[in-house]
Amino acid sequence: MRCIAIMKSRSFIIFLALLALFFTNICGAALAAGDFNPKPLFSIAIGGSSPEMLGENTDESKILSYDRFYFPAAVLTSESQDRVFVLDSIKNRICAYSLAGKFIYEIKLPFELHPIDMAYYKDQGEFLIVYQQSRSIGAITFKETGNTAAIVSQKLLDIENALGESGAGKFEIQWIWPCKAIADNEITFLINAFMGKYQNILIGLKDDWTINVHKKDFSANNHLAGCTTLHSGMGLQAGSREVNLIYEGLKKENNLRHGLLKEFVMGQKGFKCRNIRPIGTDAGGNFYIEAQYGFSEDSVEKAYVYKFNINGRLTGKCESLISPAMLTNRFITIDQSGSIFYMQKNEKKFAIDFYKFNINGID
Repeated sequence: MRCIAIMKSRSFIIFLALLALFFTNICGAALAAGDFNPKPLFSIAIGGSSPEMLGENTDESKILSYDRFYFPAAVLTSESQDRVFVLDSIKNRICAYSLAGKFIYEIKLPFELHPIDMAYYKDQGEFLIVYQQSRSIGAITFKETGNTAAIVSQKLLDIENALGESGAGKFEIQWIWPCKAIADNEITFLINAFMGKYQNILIGLKDDWTINVHKKDFSANNHLAGCTTLHSGMGLQAGSREVNLIYEGLKKENNLRHGLLKEFVMGQKGFKCRNIRPIGTDAGGNFYIEAQYGFSEDSVEKAYVYKFNINGRLTGKCESLISPAMLTNRFITIDQSGSIFYMQKNEKKFAIDFYKFNINGID
């Protein structure tokens, strides 16, 4: 019951909203115990009285029809540029902060849709934005000038039409992952979808906004995370007896499967793994997963991020936070440097805290 990380439909959003406070209480209890109490990298106040503030001053427990993210929906980083990008959904913008928490600029998004996820391409100066209950993706190129940024070009991409078939179903896009380019003069990305025929769709976007659907028939029966250095999508296949790390070829069928340790198998009695999911890759092709542990799915007490190399070997782990304590979509992200960034609501200070974790090796 990974309530914060999954959103399939409007009804599911309402379900998530009802459970958001429950997970907030879990997070607060864990921090109070003193077992793991990291200090945030920086904090940004919630509200709307100044441009640097994020989200809206809203009591989530009193929202009856939850079809909006009132707090940031996604976070991405570019550590080499000293940038933390936050998708401030309720204000329809992307905010850029330094790693010290200094507000640098905002990019007002030009499309009248509710944004829920994004992908960033540093070399092209481009963002791709996923929208709530939509089969379209917003694409913008922008240029930084000092402490400002301006949109240079924009396009709303019709992914449903690009698929070219009526049998794809009324799917909704949930997450987007940058991938290594398949062809010249394009950026490549993998989207995860719900409720349609395909769970994973690999797409290339040319400089002239032409859309190429590279692959949609994946053998994986779950969502894959894209990889920026390999022509592979990476995912997990979890069962009651084993968990496998999967590399599925994006250009051709060169699939690999690596069995993981028994500690990742879910559904066992006692203090065991309760949730597990892929969260991204770094510039070295290393793959990261988040795993949560407790005595039941409703009582998670510990969370860790694990790092695997391209051969499926576990090379390190670090403890992480249990919950973002708010309804959000991409609250944990892997920088290309391998740093782990986490976004969490601080109810006491009514702020959004940003954390940075690093994996140094195996205990």
